[in-house]
Amino acid sequence: MNVKQQWRSVFLLSAGLVLGAGCDSTPEPPPLVLDAGADAGTDAGVDAGPDAGVPDGATLLTPSDEVHTLTWPPGGGVPLHFAFVAQGCRHYDLTVEPGSLGYSVVLRDAAGTRLDAADQYSDDTSFPPSPLHWSGLKHGAVHTFYLLPLTSQPRVPFQFRLVDRGPDDHGDLFLRATPWTPSEKPFTGYTEHWRERDLLSFETTVDHVYALGCSFPNPSWELRILDSQQRAQGRAFDPNDRETEGEARIKSLGGTYVASIQGNSFDDPSRPYTCVLNDLGPDDHGDTPEAATPVPAGTASVQGKVQAPGDRDVFALSVQPGHHYQVSFTLTGQSQGSLQDAAPGGLFGTHPASAGLPTSTSFKASQATHFVRMTGAPALNSKYVTGNYTLQVEDQGLDDHGDTLDTATAFPDGPQTLSFRIANAIDHDVYTFQAIAGRRYQLDCPWKVSGAKHRPYVGFLDATGARQASSLEERDDVRWQAVFTAPQSATYALEFWADFTSPGTVLGDMACRFETLAP
Repeated sequence: MNVKQQWRSVFLLSAGLVLGAGCDSTPEPPPLVLDAGADAGTDAGVDAGPDAGVPDGATLLTPSDEVHTLTWPPGGGVPLHFAFVAQGCRHYDLTVEPGSLGYSVVLRDAAGTRLDAADQYSDDTSFPPSPLHWSGLKHGAVHTFYLLPLTSQPRVPFQFRLVDRGPDDHGDLFLRATPWTPSEKPFTGYTEHWRERDLLSFETTVDHVYALGCSFPNPSWELRILDSQQRAQGRAFDPNDRETEGEARIKSLGGTYVASIQGNSFDDPSRPYTCVLNDLGPDDHGDTPEAATPVPAGTASVQGKVQAPGDRDVFALSVQPGHHYQVSFTLTGQSQGSLQDAAPGGLFGTHPASAGLPTSTSFKASQATHFVRMTGAPALNSKYVTGNYTLQVEDQGLDDHGDTLDTATAFPDGPQTLSFRIANAIDHDVYTFQAIAGRRYQLDCPWKVSGAKHRPYVGFLDATGARQASSLEERDDVRWQAVFTAPQSATYALEFWADFTSPGTVLGDMACRFETLAP
């Protein structure tokens, strides 16, 4: 080794010990283990042999830059097994040469535990091969992997390399993640190779929020927090490769999570990154009706935070049955959020106030409790931003008219002034009247003007609730009329409601004239 290599070996060895022995090595590994020189990997199998645990039928390999060429058995459905003896604190890449088509690979340790599995495709020769990264392996143990083509007519010959990429302070296999305890104490690690990652596992408490914040020596990086199924629940990166700091968050369901830190260093891997994993404490509001935050009757506003991706806050409003309510929100820190409501036992989102992400929701209470759910929509960027919001709750009073034929307000024959109030975007007001076959009936109403003319929707219904034809025309530019010809003598209904695609434009009190027209 030259002087620079010796210094780097000592530096990385010291770092690995300080960080809690993130890699699996002997107490005093020989210089070869941490030597990044040109001969790395040439002695990886020096102790391997028939008694070293190499399974029957497996070909023992020495990790190196050597290209291995193989021919699949007839039919291509029989996996080919290989073995190698791992050295602690080292990073191995399995790279399949371009043009080898699809293949499946599984890595196991000496006990047969599956450490990694993937289906890969390498048919496009215009791109360099994408390697599989294996590190955090047990020192001196025999590890095996098999290769299996994904097509019935695999490409021949199939070529791959198993390369020792040198030191790695922390493993990048999920089952070999370094244990980590959330605290204010900074953690320092290294990105020794392009696209390699460091995995660190930590135990969590249900409904607590965890933040992984890191500072990198260069702006190319990615943070992920993975659940037990290796699904990313929190993620952060800079799509423009400008920022060197980032933060990913999760709201925990309890159990073990894994922090994935990928620095993508390629200029000088000896420069460390620094991370802090904080337990931010319990989420401020529960995310299910069972864990909802009670809101007493008469409460005008309530505050909350969207503290992690997927965080939903549910509130149990004490309401009066038969009253209409509208709930809206103001939000800072994040650009978007949405509200949905649900009656007990119902589904959220049954009455959206508008298309897209609704900023308000309206409902007519049927029970003494009604649920409202607030959801943030944080942008995926370099650092999570908490969404601070305030919910405004408005009791719009008792419904003045029924919403259906069964609860409709009946009026007698003759000219009538129909007074009604459309409380919100979901309010329907229904009247019934007796009609004579062939007669025409006219509804005459003023326009609601608020920058543009608006009117409630109107429909003539028969006894089954089926909508009948009607015509609409303007009158003196300040009123509108709807005319209905009764097809038979029967009870009919008039239904008024707001245009839910334009919330707030057709709300409030209205008075319309209803009369029978001359034959």
